[in-house]
Amino acid sequence: MPVIYSLFLGFLLGYLGQRARLCFIGGMRDYVLVKDTYLIKGLFGFFIGAFLGFILFHYIIPCATLKTFPWFINGAGVFLKKWKTMGIQATPNPALPVPGDPITWSPIVIYHLFLALVGGAMVGFFSVLAGGCPFRQHVMAAEGSRSALSYIVGFAIGAVIFHKLLVPIIKVLLK
Repeated sequence: MPVIYSLFLGFLLGYLGQRARLCFIGGMRDYVLVKDTYLIKGLFGFFIGAFLGFILFHYIIPCATLKTFPWFINGAGVFLKKWKTMGIQATPNPALPVPGDPITWSPIVIYHLFLALVGGAMVGFFSVLAGGCPFRQHVMAAEGSRSALSYIVGFAIGAVIFHKLLVPIIKVLLK
């Protein structure tokens, strides 16, 4: 049954993304360059919808992790209890990302912020060069765009390279 839900949600989001021309990077790019607000409305709509959806699901399906919203303010206690069971030896820090991330075992917050900023800047840079965010590239690939399909293939290859080659190097550098 979860497969059917996932397929339905994927088709629904793909259809809505295609019909609305939803693109987060393109919205910011168009607003900064030519003050066009058409695409950036989708960005604001997405965040409002995500927040309202989170609140809605919080009341429909209450669970322990949802009770600590927002996690970055008071959610560290949820992960402190499970920290040792995940084999992580570092002392937990509420300012760090959620455990399970390949690099979250390092208790040095500035490294995480640096990696997040560099990664975000690279995704933003390459998305502007490609003409849209990864979501928009998926939609355009489904529409038959060969350049978008090559972007998706490069994105997947880049993810494998990062996890197999760069994460071990980053872990050594963070020690």
